[in-house]
Amino acid sequence: MTSPYDDPEGKTYALVSHESAVEAIWSLAARGWKGVLWDEDIWLVPAAASCVTTQGDFKQLASEIDLLSFGIYKRPVDLLVPNKSCYSRGKSARFHVWRDFFPPKSFVRVHDRVFVSTPYFATVQLAVAKPASRLSKERAQQSAELSDRLCKEAGLNGSSPTAKDLLAWENIERFVRATQVLCDFMGTYRYVPVCEENETVEWDVVFKTKPIVSRTKLVDYLRQMPASKGIMRTRKVADAAFEGLASPMETMLALVLSLPTNMGGFGLPRPQVNYEIKVGEEDKSISSQNVMYADLCWPDQRLVVEYYGWDEHFGAGKHKVASDANRSNTLSALGWTVLHVTYEQIRTTEGISLLARQIARCVGEALEVPTELEQIWRVRLVSMLLPPLLPKELPTVEI
Repeated sequence: MTSPYDDPEGKTYALVSHESAVEAIWSLAARGWKGVLWDEDIWLVPAAASCVTTQGDFKQLASEIDLLSFGIYKRPVDLLVPNKSCYSRGKSARFHVWRDFFPPKSFVRVHDRVFVSTPYFATVQLAVAKPASRLSKERAQQSAELSDRLCKEAGLNGSSPTAKDLLAWENIERFVRATQVLCDFMGTYRYVPVCEENETVEWDVVFKTKPIVSRTKLVDYLRQMPASKGIMRTRKVADAAFEGLASPMETMLALVLSLPTNMGGFGLPRPQVNYEIKVGEEDKSISSQNVMYADLCWPDQRLVVEYYGWDEHFGAGKHKVASDANRSNTLSALGWTVLHVTYEQIRTTEGISLLARQIARCVGEALEVPTELEQIWRVRLVSMLLPPLLPKELPTVEI
């Protein structure tokens, strides 16, 4: 077996992982650059002597290679290292220990010395990230202050979370983040970098693109990994994620509505997304189109939830508005209940709670009453998943 690290000059290699890999994946995908997948065999992280393992190593690498050209913007950069003795966390790099082998299709080689985790491996990394046994004093204080502020804004007057509660939220947050990223990878939208400058980047969204990964291929990838609690956790992430969501807001909606109450969600039955509704011959006289696709749908209860984004409300034009109205009227005439959702309606916990109660009534489900702590998790979950700004649609791209 030929090692991918064979290097007579003694260079060190950087294996980009976790959130840094996610950022690089979006940037590389936007540029249409696929790189070279390791398809031939299984590998391990290189020995410490051949791996970037110190802040100094990383600074040297960054001085020699233009990492920005591969979409590696934020600092610290997440990198894999072979053992705990290599672990450190600084302003330049943050190291994660990975002792297990990784199967084919785990990395894209973007440079002789730089490998970026693929969407499959990055999802695993986010899902298996081990929670801290305790939070640092600074991190705990920041987390407590954020919870207090969000709860105050939401009108909750309960006691502040304890240290144990904050650790519990850390576990929830890791799971939800991995699930959100997988929804993004399996969706028909993509993040694209704009205004790249001085190691910072702003992100926008393009729509109607091909998914980067599928659930089936991810599951096939996971079958090659050794059985562990982390891989079981990744499978749970795959089960919780949705394929085919069309925007970050649809991802937020689907997850908040379907995640269990003890994670901050509403525990509603999982909707089907981009559900195809065909119009029969007998109903074509009352239909504006023969086939319609529902954003979120509960077919058995004939309920459709449609998210109306930025373009539908700002400058879309009278023809688009008329088309949407005809579509909604058609569904209503065919016996479907249609709920319309906008950003302003669900940007707060109160607003999305109202929507959840309406959906629960329509599907005949009783919402579980959250505990005081679960109400805090709900506020944090909505805050975590809600895109900070309404994305402005860019021209459609096929990548």
